[in-house]
Amino acid sequence: MELNHDCVRDILIWVENNVQISKPRYTDDLIDDLQDRWSKMEIVYCVAQLNEAGLLDGGAIIDGGAVSINSITKLTWNGHEYLDNIRDDKVWKETKKTIFSKIGSASLSIVGSVASKIIESRLGL
Repeated sequence: MELNHDCVRDILIWVENNVQISKPRYTDDLIDDLQDRWSKMEIVYCVAQLNEAGLLDGGAIIDGGAVSINSITKLTWNGHEYLDNIRDDKVWKETKKTIFSKIGSASLSIVGSVASKIIESRLGL
């Protein structure tokens, strides 16, 4: 299954806005809130990948083809850092245009790096 970067962004924004450190939320709540934009499988796959990548604590695990859905406890430090780079709509659109119009796909680390460079450029750094 392909990792959908727009879905990843929506998930990270949702977690930041809806999960409090003392109140984990179940992945089912996330699915309910985002199902108008993404399929359940897209969401679960992205959540599992974000967990595996260390951007999100909890949510879903895929092991041997079986999916375990659990609670999302928080964004990690790396999750916040990645989201901070892609949060702004204009930066996100420019990042996608830069990457996906030229090469079609890229890893999360490349996407975050390109977004960071766009931000640095806008700041004159």
